[in-house]
Amino acid sequence: MKKIIPFDHFEAGQTIYFDIVRLAELEKVLGDSIINVVRRQDAGINFCIAGCLVGLKHHYKRPTAALMAEKIEEYLDKGGNLDELALPIVQAILATGIFGKVDQERKNAEEPKA
Repeated sequence: MKKIIPFDHFEAGQTIYFDIVRLAELEKVLGDSIINVVRRQDAGINFCIAGCLVGLKHHYKRPTAALMAEKIEEYLDKGGNLDELALPIVQAILATGIFGKVDQERKNAEEPKA
């Protein structure tokens, strides 16, 4: 089952997801393993371009790095920031389970109460 994460940064209603095939493709584009990239917290421009290129490809007929760079630039021009783009990409990667399952009850208990 795909774990789909909302990604409304480029167009309303878009979602991002990864599966094993997409993760392998992302590693190929980045030239490094996803585990290394996430552990280094290396969520810069190249990561965002590659993440969008692979994770959003179900929304675009022929996505290219240039198209994703253009989309990111438009988003930044409208006042968005790179962290806002990187977060759902990382969430979608984590949702695949490659870092193990997160114990939701433990996670909820660790979150501060408002």
